[in-house]
Amino acid sequence: MTVDAACRKAAGTLLMYELCKDAMRDVSYPSNGIDLYALVAAKRALASYDGTARAVGALLGGGGSLNGADRDAYALCRESYAQATGTMDGVVAALVGCRFADGDLGQVYRDGVAQVERCRDRVRSLPASPLYARNLVDRNMAVLAYFVGRLLVGV
Repeated sequence: MTVDAACRKAAGTLLMYELCKDAMRDVSYPSNGIDLYALVAAKRALASYDGTARAVGALLGGGGSLNGADRDAYALCRESYAQATGTMDGVVAALVGCRFADGDLGQVYRDGVAQVERCRDRVRSLPASPLYARNLVDRNMAVLAYFVGRLLVGV
């Protein structure tokens, strides 16, 4: 299956299709199995999470410039991103170990999306949070990983 075919099958919207094509930009040959695409999507999500987690750390480490609501929201985001990273690491391990036929992998993906959304729910109430846009990208990457992963066996 080509990248284009996998992205068309996984994505329900033009945004997700374009995000999928961008995420798969380094895959230079058609895969015999969708597992490669699922692995690439999960690793792209992890890379995106890492950048946001670093930004959260920088915001929290910036001294006393944050008010209490911002500090609390960003502390929750640090926790949410640690959980989401662990969850997506579990997805990667399952894909590498060919354990995607387990009935639980779909729930693991959904848990990861929820963990990223937990941060979003806190930062969207802050005025002009620098994390909101990053978190939205991360959520889309998590959802994309889930959509591509569903192609494996309907996880």
